[in-house]
Amino acid sequence: MNKFTLLSIVLGVVGMVTLGASGIDQRTRQQKAVADTLIEIRKDTLIEKYLKDSLYKAIFQRDTTMRIDSAALRAQADSHKVALPEVVTGELNGLAVCAGSPVSVPYTSSGGRFSPDNKFVLQLVDASGKAINLGEPTKAGPFGNGTLAGVIPVTTAAGSRYSLRVASTNPVVNGTPQLLRVLPVPGARIELADGSNAVTVLPGQPATFRVALSGHGPWSFMLSDGTRVQNTMTTPYEVTVTPDKPTVYKVVNVSGPCGSGTVSGEIIVNVNENPNPEIALKAPNGGFRICTGTPFQVAFTATGKYQTGNGFLVQLADSTDNWTTISGSGAASPLVARLPYGISPKGAYKIRVVATLPAISSNAENLIVAAQAVAVLRKDTVKIEEGKPADLTVDFGGGGPWFILLTDGTYENNIAKSPHTIRVTPNNPTAYAITSAGGACGVGEFSGRAFVKVNIPPSTITTGNLSARTICHGAEVTVPFTTAGRFYANNKYIVQVADTSGRFVNLATTYKDGVLKAVISPTYLKDTLNTVRLRVASTSPAVTGSETTIKILAPNVSQAIVAGEGTIRPGQTSKVRVAFKNGLPPWSFVLSDGTQVNGTFLNPYVLTVAPTSSTEYTITSLSSSCGAGIPTGKALVTVERN
Repeated sequence: MNKFTLLSIVLGVVGMVTLGASGIDQRTRQQKAVADTLIEIRKDTLIEKYLKDSLYKAIFQRDTTMRIDSAALRAQADSHKVALPEVVTGELNGLAVCAGSPVSVPYTSSGGRFSPDNKFVLQLVDASGKAINLGEPTKAGPFGNGTLAGVIPVTTAAGSRYSLRVASTNPVVNGTPQLLRVLPVPGARIELADGSNAVTVLPGQPATFRVALSGHGPWSFMLSDGTRVQNTMTTPYEVTVTPDKPTVYKVVNVSGPCGSGTVSGEIIVNVNENPNPEIALKAPNGGFRICTGTPFQVAFTATGKYQTGNGFLVQLADSTDNWTTISGSGAASPLVARLPYGISPKGAYKIRVVATLPAISSNAENLIVAAQAVAVLRKDTVKIEEGKPADLTVDFGGGGPWFILLTDGTYENNIAKSPHTIRVTPNNPTAYAITSAGGACGVGEFSGRAFVKVNIPPSTITTGNLSARTICHGAEVTVPFTTAGRFYANNKYIVQVADTSGRFVNLATTYKDGVLKAVISPTYLKDTLNTVRLRVASTSPAVTGSETTIKILAPNVSQAIVAGEGTIRPGQTSKVRVAFKNGLPPWSFVLSDGTQVNGTFLNPYVLTVAPTSSTEYTITSLSSSCGAGIPTGKALVTVERN
């Protein structure tokens, strides 16, 4: 049944009811109210089918008075209006595009119902929430999903606060937003580093300017002199030119991932074609400090035009301004010069660079003649405790800064003051001397010796008490000990016991991670229970520790004594008592009737027996922690039958 058939039935029923009740105004008004309600419901196409089904049931399941619950119908209509469908915009994965670029976005829809005439449209949303359509609304695919394509408007400003979404038209549902970044167009501005727009150079000299690039790289640009730069990611980009005449430089064009951009600025490189020749001497940091007989470089700048055959020379003057040439002729910087041998380090000197054609000179700078270094280690004897530092004193002379190397490998350089203190930390008493020392003029003269005495405390070992005071012969025990003083890397710790003559002998010993263990197995045993003297000794240095004692049970000396006597009637029980001596628990034994007891610590041990005839009980085997034992004694249980 389609919607038109159902509507015809409903209207026919309403008409029949109206004709049958025309004489009653009240019932006419009720029927008119019903008709009005039906007309209002038909206006909402989204819930039409749901309400027609409900109205059909309401009319034909009510009584003949046709009292329709209009409030219930409106509540049901409102509930259907809330159940809107959902549109999910596909993930863009941080998409960044240029203005004017095409975009393609997948989407899915679910839940609720869309109108038959519904369409989906791709929208661009700016930071304020304003949305614009990027294409024409389009029907969904057969499964309610698809992909929409559009073009970002060329007028869209660059920014990172945009989003794309897919929206439906009927009902209007905005899909989930996905972030989108719109990239800026490129820009290029030509400029000088100091902010000016002109620079002057001499003929053949270079000039450097830079191009500040904006937007998103990589960039490509061209200058007005034809220079091209392709796909650079460097901004600002430095350009060096060497024009032969005054030139104006501009950026002609710039391009990047978002196409062509804007250019700005210009600079002028002026070329001074007729400069006066000038020489400027470049002194090193701290001035010239030169050793006699040592070649050194003199740097300078020469500007202007010089005559053919010109040469540059380095000259030195003393306090009388008597200038002497100390270099060969050269055409450019730097020049190599050498101070004359025998020049006094105490004089006041100046240095300059001169040209021959034309005859001009540079500024003059002071020069100090550095003397050969002298280092003397002061004779001294220093006493220190083990592990403490000692300070040695060295006197320096000649040209610094100085360096020094001692016989133990201690090295220091860049020493600027004299006397100087050197700190050493010897492990043993040590004599010190200088292996090498010098200053600005290389290795110099050195002498002197010093001695450091080290107070090394004596090495001692204290043997601790064992946790077990009585053990079996051949048992391995942990031996505690403490040390003081110095022990060397090749040292070994050994456990020793005294023999019958009082001489200490080594035992099988292991030492790992600070734990010392030994097998206590002296070769002699005078009694069942022996007290032996024990100590810890070291090999490097050879030190014997304090003594301690321990009691040792001889092997296989434990005893089990069986006792007991009783008379019983058949079915009664009696007791058998087993007492142990000489040996360490636990004890294990077998009774002559086959009863086995394993690992008992009870002494004495009482057994309950119930023989059926008179029986004599003995122990057939005995063992303890110290080996096999000796069974003795017996127990007799008599069974009377009369």
